[in-house]
Amino acid sequence: MFWKNTSIRLKLIVIGIILIAIPIAMSNFYIREMDRFLWRGQKEALLTTAKGIATILNDQSEFFRQNTAVPEVLGKQGALYTQRIEGAIQLNGDTGDWESMQILSNYFTGEDPQFCDLDYDLNSFSIKNIIGYNDTYLYGLFEVNDSERVFRDPTRVTLNSSDQIHILLERGNGSLERYLLLSNEPGRMSAFLMDDQWELPLTGENVAEVQGELAETDWGYVIELRIPRSIIGYRSKIGFSVVDVDNPETREVRQIITTSPRESGEEPTQVIVRSPGLTKVLEGLGPLRSRIWVLDRQRQVRSVVGNLWNPPEPGFSDIETNTEPVQAQFIPIRMLLDFVDKIFPEPPLQFKDYSPSSVDRPDQIVVSIIETGNPRADIRMSLDNKAEIIVAGHPIFAGGEIIGAVLVEQSSTEASSLHYQFVRSLSVVTVLAFFSVLVVLVIFAWRLTMRIRKLHNITEQAITPEGRVRMEHIPKQDPSNDELGALNRSFSGMLSRLSGYTRYLEELPDTLAHEMNNPLGVVSSSLEMLEDDIPQTRNNRHMQRATYGIHRLKSLLSSLTEAASLEEALQDEEKEPINLSQLISDFVAGNQYAYSNHEFRMDNQSPDLFIDGSPEYLAQMLDKLIDNATEHSTPGTLIIVRSRKNRHYAEISVLNEGPELQEDILDRLFEPMVSGSNHDARKPHLGLGLYVVKVICEYHGGRHRANNRVDKRGVEFTVSIPLLDLSAQRFIEEHETPNSA
Repeated sequence: MFWKNTSIRLKLIVIGIILIAIPIAMSNFYIREMDRFLWRGQKEALLTTAKGIATILNDQSEFFRQNTAVPEVLGKQGALYTQRIEGAIQLNGDTGDWESMQILSNYFTGEDPQFCDLDYDLNSFSIKNIIGYNDTYLYGLFEVNDSERVFRDPTRVTLNSSDQIHILLERGNGSLERYLLLSNEPGRMSAFLMDDQWELPLTGENVAEVQGELAETDWGYVIELRIPRSIIGYRSKIGFSVVDVDNPETREVRQIITTSPRESGEEPTQVIVRSPGLTKVLEGLGPLRSRIWVLDRQRQVRSVVGNLWNPPEPGFSDIETNTEPVQAQFIPIRMLLDFVDKIFPEPPLQFKDYSPSSVDRPDQIVVSIIETGNPRADIRMSLDNKAEIIVAGHPIFAGGEIIGAVLVEQSSTEASSLHYQFVRSLSVVTVLAFFSVLVVLVIFAWRLTMRIRKLHNITEQAITPEGRVRMEHIPKQDPSNDELGALNRSFSGMLSRLSGYTRYLEELPDTLAHEMNNPLGVVSSSLEMLEDDIPQTRNNRHMQRATYGIHRLKSLLSSLTEAASLEEALQDEEKEPINLSQLISDFVAGNQYAYSNHEFRMDNQSPDLFIDGSPEYLAQMLDKLIDNATEHSTPGTLIIVRSRKNRHYAEISVLNEGPELQEDILDRLFEPMVSGSNHDARKPHLGLGLYVVKVICEYHGGRHRANNRVDKRGVEFTVSIPLLDLSAQRFIEEHETPNSA
C-alpha cells in the first residue's frame, strides 16, 4: 500500500539507496568472511606453536613439582578460585545465592588425583567448594557428599569427633590460627579457636565473628561460611579442610579433605609456585608476538612469558598520520570518516586481561584440554570485553599421563587495527562512488517527476470538475522524443478532440430547441386551427393528449436551454451587496399562492444576512429549491423555508414532508440528469433543477447539501453562501435604502 501511494521520485531514491546498500552489505559480508578465514589461519598457527612447546615440555615433570604453602585468597587472586560478590550471601543453607559463581567450583576427593575425574565414584566422600568475597566478608560454600552424617556429641569434651570444618589461618608474621566449625544438628554452627591438635578449644567460648550454617541434603550436607576480612587481614593466608566421621559410636575420623594437595594433615595446605627453569626454557624460544602460559594439572600457573599486544610495524602509524591533514582539508570527507568510525569503531589499543602474576586460569578451554587431553583453539573476550583474544592450547604428557597444558594467546588488536584502516578506506571510497550514483539518480528522478507533474497540472486544469474541457490543447508541449514527450503530445491531441466534442454537446440544446421549436409551432398552430374549424374536437381526449404533449416538449426544451446557457450567462453577471433574509422573505410571500396545494412557513432566524450576489439568480435558485420541495412532497403538507447565520455563512434551508431519500444518492442529487425519487410521468423532469441550484450556489462561492430530516418526516436541502465581512455589513446597514433588497 505504501509503494502504491509513493511518488516516482521517492521510488527512484529508494531504489538508489537499495543499490548502494547491496554492495555495502556484500562488502561487509566479504570482509567478515575474510576475517573468519584469517582467524582460522591464526588459530591454526597458534595451535601449531602450542603443540611445538608442549612437545618440548613432554616428560619434563621436574618443572611441575609442588612446594608447600597456604593459598593466598585476599589481596590478589589465589589458588582457591575466588570471585567478588556484589551484595551479601544469606547463610541459610540454600545454594541459590551461589549460582553465578558455579563456574569457579572446585571438586576435591582427598585422594590422588585430588580432583574428580571420569573414573571417580560419585557416592564416595567428596566436596564441592566455592569461595567468594566482598569488602567486608569472605564467604565459603562446601557441598559435601557424605553417606553418613555424624553431629557433635555435647557430652564429649574433645571436639574432633564429628563432621566438621577446619580453617587454618596464617598471619603475615608466620603465626597460625585454627578455627573449627561444627554443629549439634542442622542449622547454625559453632566456631571455636582450637589447639594444635584440633581437639580442645583454647578459650571454650564460641567465636561469634566466624559464622556457619549447615543444611542436610539427600547426598550429604551443605555448609555456608562467613568470615570477616578484618580477622583474616590483608596479607594473611587461609586454607580449609572438611573432616568426615561416619561411625557415631567410635567417632573416629575417617577422612580429611583439604582444598589443596598436602603433605600431611598437620601441615598447612599447599600452593603451586612458579618454575624459574620453565620460564628460562620458554624465553629461549626467541622474540614472541604472543603470550605463552604453562599450567599444571590443577590449572595453576607455572610460567608466563610474552605479551598480548605488540606495537604496530614502523610506517603503519606514519600512513595514518600523513593522511590526517589531507582528510582535514575536506570537511565532507571528515564527516564521512566520523560516521564510518561510529559504525566501525576503532579497536582499543589498551584492554584489561589476566595479569602475568595470576596464579591460575579458570578458563573453560583449560578445563577441556586437561580433562580430555585434546588440543583446542578458540576465541575469547578480554576481561573488560574490549578485545578479542585467540587462545590455543595443547596438553603436556609425562609417562602417558597429563601433567599440564600450554596456552598460547594472541590479541586481535593488531589485526583489528589493520582491518579498521582497510574498512575505513574501503567505506569512504565505496560511499563516495555510490553517493555520486545516487546524486545522478536523484537529479534524473527530479527531472522526470517535474515533467510528469507539469503534465499532471496541465491536464488537471484542462478539464473542470464537471467534465467540461477548458483548453483545446496543451499550451507548451514537451519537445522530448522519449515516452513522456509522446504522452504529452497524445494528451494534447486528446484534449483537442474532446474540446470539439464538448462544444458540440454545449451547442446541442440550443440547436435542438431551434430545430424543434419550428415543427412544434406548426403542430401547435394546426391543433388550434383544428379546434376552431371543428369545435367538437376541443373536448376530445386525443386532442387534449396531443396538446399536453406539445406543452411538455416545450417545457423540456426550455429546461435544457436554461441549464446549458446558465454557466455562460453567470460569467457576465455582476454581483452586488444584498440582504439575503429580505430577499427570501419577499420571494416566499410572492410565491405563496403559486403553490396552492402546500402551506408555506418562513423561519427567519437571522433578519440581516448580507452577501455579495445576484438577486435575479438567487431568486432562480430559490425557485428551483421550492419547486423541488413541492414536487417531491405529499400534497397539502407544510414547506418550511429557513434562513439563519452559521458562523461566516448565510444558510438557506428548504424542508418538505414526504418520502426520504436513499443514502447512496444524497451526494449525487446535485448532478445533472439525477433524480432522487419516482416522479410523475405526466410532468417533464430531466433532473436539472438541483443542478441549476449547484451552479448558482458555486457561482456565489457557497456549498450545498441534501439530508433526510432528523424527525424522519421528509428531506432538507441546504445552501450556504459566504457573508460579507463586518465592516462591509455596517456600511450597507448605514446606507441601505428601502428597495435595496
